[in-house]
Formats: sequence, structure tokens, C-alpha cells
Amino acid sequence: MVKARNDAGDSGVRHWFLDHADLDFLGCHWHYSARDDRIISQRLTSFLTGLPISW
Repeated sequence: MVKARNDAGDSGVRHWFLDHADLDFLGCHWHYSARDDRIISQRLTSFLTGLPISW
């Protein structure tokens, strides 16, 4: 979908890959733990701050 939108001229569509490296999945029923949530939020924040967003 991202490639199709980008090819159509919509450069505002992006994809962020959720890398599971270093996550422990120690939450209930193998969900993310609080530690995992912190790691994911740091990774997502890094991705978002790198986007050319102008409000």
C-alpha cells in the first residue's frame, strides 16, 4: 500500500516496521511488557521525529 501511494505521488504515506529485537514479551499471555512498551515508544518516537512534518 505504501509503495502504491508513494508511486501515485502521495509522499505522506509511510511504513514503520515494529522490530521485535530485544523485546521480552513478558506481559499477560505473551503480550508486550511495560519494558517492551518503553522500548517500542522510544523507537516510534525516533521514527516520528525523523519525518518531515509541518503543522
